[in-house]
Amino acid sequence: MNKTLFQVSCRKAVLAGYGLRDGSYMSWSVPFAWWHVGLAFLAGASIAEFNLYLVTAVLHRGMCHRAIAYPALVRSGVALWLWLTVSTSTLSWIAAHLHHHANSDQDEDPHAPSSKGFWHVLLLTWYYVPHWARENWEGAAQRYLAPFRSERLLWWLELPAIFRLNFYFQIFGSLFVGPVAATFWLSRFVPYLLASGYVNAVGHTLGARPYGAVGTDATGVWQTIAGYLIGGEPLGHNFHHRHPSSGRFRLGRFDPGLWFAIHVMRGVPRNISI
Repeated sequence: MNKTLFQVSCRKAVLAGYGLRDGSYMSWSVPFAWWHVGLAFLAGASIAEFNLYLVTAVLHRGMCHRAIAYPALVRSGVALWLWLTVSTSTLSWIAAHLHHHANSDQDEDPHAPSSKGFWHVLLLTWYYVPHWARENWEGAAQRYLAPFRSERLLWWLELPAIFRLNFYFQIFGSLFVGPVAATFWLSRFVPYLLASGYVNAVGHTLGARPYGAVGTDATGVWQTIAGYLIGGEPLGHNFHHRHPSSGRFRLGRFDPGLWFAIHVMRGVPRNISI
């Protein structure tokens, strides 16, 4: 057997071990077919969508505004899951969000479109939130995070070295493994990060203000569709700023985030009467 024939035979054997045909592609170290990339995209996008609902149900309505109660195991589990899948640090998110409510659409707002610009907020909210938390950590922890002092896991996930290890390991690990892993990483992160920016950019610029506060409620077909994709956050963002302690974001209409919080995550409402 000549050298070329031997190499072809070895390639076929390796691909067969992965259930692939000879028309498949080789990444740095792992063989793949393009349908693997498609599946990775669908899986990552599904996780991103699931995470958007977790954020509105548990982080936002539950842990941040304390309108819905969850067991400690659920809170810790969701925090760890979000940290692993989209590198969201729960305490940083909570502190920045509460500061946003205290200073909405002012210079002190960590992500105000009026001061930072619509497109900057839309594309860079993922940067503004942890950056503000790092720059103001001592004051933020004292002012906003006292209820979480006993939750050791949440504080451990905030350690800069741990956060960087998780974030950069996922990036470079995905790139090293190949296109399938890189696609899975990108399809988890990019939709989630853009959706977060959408809430803070569009939700404070476009839409209606029936409750006379900051923020806007979604209007029109496309804003409504986006609102359902983002757990109901943009559907009643104006209402939420008027009644931040309520777990309900809409009156007299279906609130998908509230439904998810109660019926899927089994949260116990503390305040949804408004």
